[in-house]
Amino acid sequence: MTEPVKKRDHRGERNPHYQHSMSQESRNAIASSQRARFFYYKNAVANMMTEERVREIIKETIDSYMSQNLLKKNNKPNNIPL
Repeated sequence: MTEPVKKRDHRGERNPHYQHSMSQESRNAIASSQRARFFYYKNAVANMMTEERVREIIKETIDSYMSQNLLKKNNKPNNIPL
C-alpha cells in the first residue's frame, strides 16, 4: 500500500505571496499581452467569416440536405420541419 502524497497548504497567510502587491510594470505587461491576444482573436474571427465563406457553408449544407433527404427512390422529401 502506498502512502498518500502530502500536499502543501498555501491557503491564506501560508501563501508565499500573501499581501504582496503586483508592481505596475507587471500589471502593464499583463495588460499588453491580453490586449494583443484579444486583437489577434478578433482579427482571426473577422478574417474567417467572409461573405464568400458563408456562401460556401450554405451551399455545402443545402447539398448535404438534398443528398440525404430529397434524392431517394420516390423523390419525396422526408421529415421537413415546418
